[in-house]
Amino acid sequence: MSLVARMLKAAAVAALLLLSLAAAHAARWGKDYVPNLAVVAHDGTTFNFYDDLIKDRIAVISFIYTSCSEICPVATARLSQLQEKLGAHMGRDVFFYSITVDPDTDTPERMRDYAKAFGAGPGWLFLTGTPEHINEIRYRLGERSRFLGEHRNDLLLSNGPAEQWQRDSAMGDLDRLLATIRSLDPPLFKLPAAHGRGRGLELIELTGPPGETLYLKACAGCHTIGEGNRVGPDLAGVTARRSRQWLTKFIANPTKVRASKDATALELMAKFPTVRMPSIGVSEREAADLIAYIEFRQAQAHRQIALAPLLALTTPNGERLAAAEIEGRPLAVAFGFTHCPDVCPTTLIDWSNELAALGADGDRLKVLFISVDPERDTPAALKSYMTAFDPRITALTGSAGDIAAAAAAFGAHYAKVVGKDGSVSFDHTIKTYLLDRGGHLSGASDHRTAADQRRRWLKDLIAQE
Repeated sequence: MSLVARMLKAAAVAALLLLSLAAAHAARWGKDYVPNLAVVAHDGTTFNFYDDLIKDRIAVISFIYTSCSEICPVATARLSQLQEKLGAHMGRDVFFYSITVDPDTDTPERMRDYAKAFGAGPGWLFLTGTPEHINEIRYRLGERSRFLGEHRNDLLLSNGPAEQWQRDSAMGDLDRLLATIRSLDPPLFKLPAAHGRGRGLELIELTGPPGETLYLKACAGCHTIGEGNRVGPDLAGVTARRSRQWLTKFIANPTKVRASKDATALELMAKFPTVRMPSIGVSEREAADLIAYIEFRQAQAHRQIALAPLLALTTPNGERLAAAEIEGRPLAVAFGFTHCPDVCPTTLIDWSNELAALGADGDRLKVLFISVDPERDTPAALKSYMTAFDPRITALTGSAGDIAAAAAAFGAHYAKVVGKDGSVSFDHTIKTYLLDRGGHLSGASDHRTAADQRRRWLKDLIAQE
């Protein structure tokens, strides 16, 4: 059975069953069942498993090992996508634990490199420990494989305070999985509980050419098309860099191509040493369909963005953004809010550093920071906030309708989140959109984009006439 077929089967089983592991109160997995043994995270921190990581938290648990060449990297990449979908909830309301089943090999240092490769952010821990502790934990949680290749690839979802557990899969529809996680504690997410468990697979509407399903299931977690490197290289322009014949053979059987000492494959291994592309069990015909889908997506990505909605927004000086400020210039556009505790100030610091590194060339680039929190982010509030960053970054606010129109032009998303204590936050797109002088979307960067790659993009955009 091919890897893709195994993935689809795992998703179907999880979606159809969604079995509760705590049907009766007496059988609940609480402090008397879940081990409270010491585990070590990828950053070297030691935790007591139950008291520190399970008891008071909603958790998503997976079992992996870093030398796995097939389903582990694909499943972990899918969790990386889920991490993005959770936004500000990640590390605050929901926590991920990727537990090795090979503690003899997977040291904290090795787990650290693996976590970095998949862009693990706050709230996602890659856990190892002594073989005795890890084996006891995985056995209690139902992972009872006798050898590495047999280990379980599903997920455990845990609501620690309620002592409720259930199984799911990262290989199905991630939006359905997100809804299931939200249903563990609906008041926390300010959303109604998900309904219809056990009714079967949800339908996913596919609108692209053949190859879309394969890309979404097996490729999107590790690769982007025009948004920078992830676990593997950005696929934008890949047909210009590699021949179709080479791409088809590599996609169909990367293990065989690497074994042949192919120079391009060895170059990719050196550039992305932590995770190698697995053999996903597709034919050369399916690989050709995947290449066609990548070209289709690339053509869509290089679309022209309507800039008119930006001109309805207000600067910190209380004036509308002038057309002369953005027309005919490369743009970098980010969305956020001033009360954001981490992502937004980090993004603005990164762009301040980029402008400083560009020197005088930075004057030819326009960086915009659009607030999604108009109630608190008045022009005066923005003016005070932006004094900490490069003055060439222009903050913008406006009415709720104006901000929604600007976000829609870029395909950006945001949503207001009210905490249990009444605090207000926003889930929002963390990408910075890059536009060329003609207003065409050139790409997007985020915290996982390497600084040297982003700098190359910017120099290319600035150099274009």
